[in-house]
Amino acid sequence: MIRGVGLALCVLALAGCGESHKAAKCSPKVTRALVRLDRDVAAIRGATTSAAVNHATDRFLHDVFTLPIDNLTRNRMIDHAAAALTGRCAQCFQALEANRPIVTIRFGKGAPSTARCERAQSS
Repeated sequence: MIRGVGLALCVLALAGCGESHKAAKCSPKVTRALVRLDRDVAAIRGATTSAAVNHATDRFLHDVFTLPIDNLTRNRMIDHAAAALTGRCAQCFQALEANRPIVTIRFGKGAPSTARCERAQSS
């Protein structure tokens, strides 16, 4: 019993060791872009009619390719939008999947890396 408690305390103490978590720093443009895309995903999730889902998906696709974010973030935001659809519009889902920037991610082309949020430097 005492051995188990001692072991648990050691594990907890070791789990606390290491570098503390630093929040990601984004430029104001990227932060505004992510807020706008989150709003678009919420609109997809909240759409009640088929026409509203189509309109919200179109607006999301326009925004995701015109806002200043990197391709990995763009791909992740498409994941969120696809999850928001959840079987409500097959054509919208196919449009999201068809517009993934997989090739540009693989070969390093597309949006500049300066659009990515940088991790805060530890002092």
